[in-house]
Amino acid sequence: MGTYHFHGNVEGPGNYGDHGVINIGPQHQDDPARTLRLAAELARWLRDEGAAADRVDAARTLHGELERAGEEQRAPEPGLVRRCLETVTVGLGAGSGALALAREIAGLLGG
Repeated sequence: MGTYHFHGNVEGPGNYGDHGVINIGPQHQDDPARTLRLAAELARWLRDEGAAADRVDAARTLHGELERAGEEQRAPEPGLVRRCLETVTVGLGAGSGALALAREIAGLLGG
């Protein structure tokens, strides 16, 4: 059995990954087309499932903001995105498809 001798700083943060950054999971945070597709899917899912009108409206607003941000080559307004996602997800069950989509959108937007 071999041993591994580490002679670095064991008290401070490790310097892992590229330049000390640890990236876990898929790296799609800069994929606006995918985020826009998921937002459209979220709005469609909520509508098809007969969700409350405020949830459907919030999902449509989110999709619209992402679409406008892409057209204007700017970042989506974080406060609006957060409010829309909160409206959509409040009270959804853990196994809900809408909750999974909303979480994936939030992750892609870095939230």
